[in-house]
Amino acid sequence: MEQSVTVLRVEESARFNPDRLEQLCAELGEVQAESEVAEALATIGILLEEIEPLDGTSSDRALARPLSQLIAASDKIGMASLARVARDAELSRAKQDPVALAATLARLQRVGERSILAIWDLEDLSG
Repeated sequence: MEQSVTVLRVEESARFNPDRLEQLCAELGEVQAESEVAEALATIGILLEEIEPLDGTSSDRALARPLSQLIAASDKIGMASLARVARDAELSRAKQDPVALAATLARLQRVGERSILAIWDLEDLSG
């Protein structure tokens, strides 16, 4: 019997809320807003690295803090997709569903990478 394997290409779009970035600029001024975005991006990068080795069998304690902080940092600078996927991971963790959690954590890494690149690309366009 002949078997075939289909390779799925996973592409995650990164959506962010440009209105949130404009709001930060209006509230803080452009220079301070840029500093806040840079700080949030650094935090997000650190948290994604911290979460990367974890999987569906990881303890609640290992995941609760970094997921919560990731949601806050993502919301702060308008990374809507990343915040949503982090919330999905938090929900899978709360439901104690290891399969869903493992899948969502993998998705979180993909969306996180794309989200960071999208912000960098936006900054490159704005000069």
